[in-house]
Amino acid sequence: MPGRVCSGCSEVQPRKNLFSFAARNWMSENRYPCDNIVLIEQEPRHHLVIVNEFVRAFAVEIAPHDRTLCHHHAHEYLMYVAGDAQIASAPRDGEPATHTYHDGDCELSPPGLIHVVKNLRDTEFRNLLVEFLPEFGDLRRGPVPTTTSVHVTISPRFEDKLSSVFLLQMDTGLQVEISGPAIVATPYNNPLEFAASQSSPRTLERFTDLVWIAPYIRARLRNPAASPARAVLVALGQR
Repeated sequence: MPGRVCSGCSEVQPRKNLFSFAARNWMSENRYPCDNIVLIEQEPRHHLVIVNEFVRAFAVEIAPHDRTLCHHHAHEYLMYVAGDAQIASAPRDGEPATHTYHDGDCELSPPGLIHVVKNLRDTEFRNLLVEFLPEFGDLRRGPVPTTTSVHVTISPRFEDKLSSVFLLQMDTGLQVEISGPAIVATPYNNPLEFAASQSSPRTLERFTDLVWIAPYIRARLRNPAASPARAVLVALGQR
């Protein structure tokens, strides 16, 4: 998944493309040619959850040592990695490469990538992937998330001219005020209560429980559990 990567910083840094012996050995012994290319929404490990005129959002889960079908990323996309991971990415027109990620890493990739991805570890490779569609340029970013409690942590993980990513960490019973346009994800297997303006609260429990917050809509996330909880907020649009 080559692209620009940033972990907890505002300046996007280049990611080095490392061609390792492990990736080379995988391709030689388990070659998966890209003769049959599927669209990303047809790749079964990419779960399409949100679709509108601005974005598409996928909850991606690749089992240990599993690999995807050869798939096409037609649009620029932002990826948030939940948990440490190591993958082999084999592009159709290039050499395979290994990529090592740490929890909270974000990567921005240009459109056009066609590749196979293999999970090289004994744990799931889980990420949130947000595609930017042609109408995305009409979005204007809302206010940053806020809280009144010292027991809530709002950690910026990524920022560029079109998006910001925040990791939200809340103790029991505490909440964060958030605004659209944005996407909320709960990739860490902890329940959170989500409520938007003039709507009933709903519980987000699974990684695939992504939520779209429309422009100018305010909402809140609250931790109803007996232990600390984490969520990811992807704020979208130009400043």
